[in-house]
Amino acid sequence: MSAAIQLINQPVETDHLDMQVENQYNNISLFETAPEQRLRRAISYISQMQAEIRTLREELARAERTVTHYEQLLRNSMVREQELRSQLAEEMQR
Repeated sequence: MSAAIQLINQPVETDHLDMQVENQYNNISLFETAPEQRLRRAISYISQMQAEIRTLREELARAERTVTHYEQLLRNSMVREQELRSQLAEEMQR
């Protein structure tokens, strides 16, 4: 009982299968999803930019408060300097 196995080189019909696969993909229009994807990307980009604008506005408001604080300190220092100068002048006259 010997069984002989003989390999046969048969051409595989991949062309027919490839055509079926290509036809399946050709039924789907690639242009239908593109505007939706671009719109989603644009909305995402707009959201990121709005978040960045909010962050920049917060930083600007913080910087403005800091500048206002320093300006008030400078005015107070200038008033104190004038008070000390007048006090010194009064003491020099005595």
